[in-house]
This record gives sequence, C-alpha cells and structure tokens, in this order.
Amino acid sequence: MELVNFLIEHFYLSMPLLVVIILFLYSSSNKGGKKISPQTLIALSNADDAMIIDLRDSKAFEGGHITASTNIPEKDLIRRSNEISKSNKTIILVCEMGNVSPNAGESLNKEGIKDILILRGGINQWTMDNLPLV
Repeated sequence: MELVNFLIEHFYLSMPLLVVIILFLYSSSNKGGKKISPQTLIALSNADDAMIIDLRDSKAFEGGHITASTNIPEKDLIRRSNEISKSNKTIILVCEMGNVSPNAGESLNKEGIKDILILRGGINQWTMDNLPLV
C-alpha cells in the first residue's frame, strides 16, 4: 500500500517509469519478427507462402517436426543464412518453446532477411494444440 501511495504522490517519477516499462515490453514482444499462432502457420504453409525453419538440434528434429520444415540448428543459422535468403517466401522460425526464435530472427534481420515470423510457443504449443508432427 505504501508503494501505491508513493507512486501516486510522486507521479512525475512514476509516469516516465511506466512509459519505459511499456516501451521495453513492446520492443521485446516484437523482437526478431511478428509472433504467429499455429493456425496461421498452417494457413501460410498450405498456401505454399512460407519456408519453415526448425531451429532445434537434429536429434530433436528427427524426434518429430512440422511437415515441410527444414532443420537449420540455431548454432548454424548464420553460416547457412544463404539457404534462407534464396527463398522468396516468408520465413517462419520454430524452436522448442518460442524463446530461441526471437534472437535467431534478430540475427537474420542483421543479415538482411526481413520477412520473418515466429511460431508463438514453438513446438510445445504446436503439440499442446494436438497438431501432428512427422
């Protein structure tokens, strides 16, 4: 309760802090590319408008992956970015839980690849939605 009273009494300090927090959260949410749902990924894939890049290691990829996805482990992403840049399709990055893809998207942005989407929640969300892996 004291914190709330302090923030109210010192609104001239509280407001800039609130603005900084909002800007930080906004920039973090858009890091690396726009987040999409599994349903959006399916629609893009069915329309053949997407190149799906699975960033997990090859063992995890072989254990189950999204149909038509390409395995490029995150550690090899920059070295193999020429494979991605040749594609005229939207790039969709997929990782285990959705926390590696934003950093990978930032790396690809620095390489000049701009049309990047990220599967929100990664393969974990995909399986929680009872969607198939091959």
